[in-house]
Amino acid sequence: MAVAAAFLAAFPSARGDLVDGHLVDGIAAVVNEDIITFTDVKNAIGSTDEALRRSYASDDPVLAEKIRELRKDALDQLIERRLIIQQFNLKGGKVPDSYVEEDIQNTIDEQYGRDRSVFIKTLEALGTNLQSFKDRVRDKIIVRYMQKTSVNDEILISPYKIEKYYREHVKDFEEGEKVKMRMIYISKGKNPAEADSNRSLAQEVLVKVATGSDFVTMANVYSEGPEKKEGGELGFISRETLREELRDAAFSLKPGSNSKVIETSDGFYILLIEEKKPAKVTTMVEARDLVERLLMQAEREQLQKHWIRSLKRKAYIRMY
Repeated sequence: MAVAAAFLAAFPSARGDLVDGHLVDGIAAVVNEDIITFTDVKNAIGSTDEALRRSYASDDPVLAEKIRELRKDALDQLIERRLIIQQFNLKGGKVPDSYVEEDIQNTIDEQYGRDRSVFIKTLEALGTNLQSFKDRVRDKIIVRYMQKTSVNDEILISPYKIEKYYREHVKDFEEGEKVKMRMIYISKGKNPAEADSNRSLAQEVLVKVATGSDFVTMANVYSEGPEKKEGGELGFISRETLREELRDAAFSLKPGSNSKVIETSDGFYILLIEEKKPAKVTTMVEARDLVERLLMQAEREQLQKHWIRSLKRKAYIRMY
């Protein structure tokens, strides 16, 4: 409490003070001996705030409520992280520098083409530095370690719970019929004349396919969809994920056969069905391992929440 009071004395305005016309960062929360600033909250939110503002009108009351919820959730998460790190430090925990360096090097290898100089320049462009990044990585390692070790891994799920879950969620284990499909798509164009021309082109392509031309080659040459590079391949598609105009044709065709030209509001489609998978229900025996993992994960999450609540009960926390 005395430490917290000292912090409050050092930062008299939790909302931030104006100094020489500039707003000084304020305190969003005090967690035992640590403070969380509004900048910390802003950094935790990242670009989500901007995404929300793009999704709603500036005077929409829903926007204000969404932003309040977003900031509250971010602050709650920061408080929980701070409590976890404090608990780690209280137990005398230390993170070897080699662990931090290994994590950073993995980031550089995977995201920056193994070029450390590009990584450093990116940090500078974001207004931070390597030491600050190391601190965040260290915190991440601590939180991950504490979350893993704070809960007993020896969680036992009874056969009764597994069977009960399966019975209550049996629809989740139902899998509808699927088709493995390739597609050639030709757009209608910008005006009726282009539509007529492209309709004729689609019919020509269909004739070529019907007279022995390779569908994959035709897709590579004529298709305008993103699947063009893959020879029109879409993989296995369920009824629910296929647009209505194409659904009946796709699921009525036999493997190895193709559709006629299907005209929609945006273009012309030719489908090739390569394989079909009948509808099926995963049995209890087949689903047992998956259900057990799901229940174990849910149990761990509940134990994690209980652990966090116990840390909060013992801590001094004040939010502004």
